[in-house]
Amino acid sequence: MSDLTEEQKNKILKEFDKNPNIIDITKIVFEDESLDGRSKEGRSVTKFLAENGLKAKTTKHKKVESIELTEEQKAIIEERDNDDWSSLQIAKELFGNDVKKLSKEQRTVHEYTLTLEREAPPVVATSYTAPHAVSRIIKKINDSTGYGLEEDKMSRHQHTCCDRLRINLNNSRFIAIVNNYIAPRDKELFEQEFIRLTWDKPDLTPDELNLYMNVCKEIINLELITGHLQKLNEMFESADDQDEMTVRLAEIIKAKSSEYHQCESRIENLTKKLQGDRGERMKNRAKETASFLSIVQLFQEEEERKNMVRIAEMQKELIKDEAKRLEGMAAWKARVLGIGIDDVL
Repeated sequence: MSDLTEEQKNKILKEFDKNPNIIDITKIVFEDESLDGRSKEGRSVTKFLAENGLKAKTTKHKKVESIELTEEQKAIIEERDNDDWSSLQIAKELFGNDVKKLSKEQRTVHEYTLTLEREAPPVVATSYTAPHAVSRIIKKINDSTGYGLEEDKMSRHQHTCCDRLRINLNNSRFIAIVNNYIAPRDKELFEQEFIRLTWDKPDLTPDELNLYMNVCKEIINLELITGHLQKLNEMFESADDQDEMTVRLAEIIKAKSSEYHQCESRIENLTKKLQGDRGERMKNRAKETASFLSIVQLFQEEEERKNMVRIAEMQKELIKDEAKRLEGMAAWKARVLGIGIDDVL
């Protein structure tokens, strides 16, 4: 902390009599317009005045006193609230157009609206109904993926995928998860993400199906957190002149951002596990298929070898028969010509 000279001490006392503002005194005594009460020079001035029993004034904002609403104001709030006015609109009507967002006036109006009794809109419980018709399943696939399937032009594999998807959409856990969501958009997004990720994988195991459902749940959570962050950022920008509010909002935004990144990590880890497990299984299946084909090929080669042996044996028998036949013909010709064994001898 700065040591004050006698000249500075006298000047502080002189300026204090004119204007007891700590910032103004500090700037004049030390001849520096950049100084304020939080600088080491300002703290020296404050300490010196306190030692002499003098209390300087600061520019710290006074805490806004609580606002007591009159009965007339309450009646206006109730009327405007029924007309779906926002708390900021009502506050501006009651206290003037210079009322800012998240100000004391707006918060007072908002707190009062929370005490009002409202008729809750009837909640229509909608249960998820899984599709059964192939045409509906194809439409859901096209809506979720943009693939463009046509029922009369599908391959055998695509028909198998559609049939397996129908079974998966009727899965009890899938239906339970969808029905747990209240907002129709969340229900629709969960279904679309599940279809997008699984429709072309008819070989999924029950455990893999459960993991894909978990991925879809995390995707819904990610969208909700994104919405919360957008609202918090808007509130933070509107509360730039309220130190206590901005600090609190900054803490909440930081916590939400951390939650967002954790959700992203869970999605990434689940996806890697699913791709790895299924990829390994498909690789093993390919090996088994290759082994089976090799066995078939060897079997075919063995059959071919046996056939060649049989053909060779048959040809050998034919040669023998032909030789005998030719031998017989020679003897017959000799007889026809009148040549016999007796004539030669």
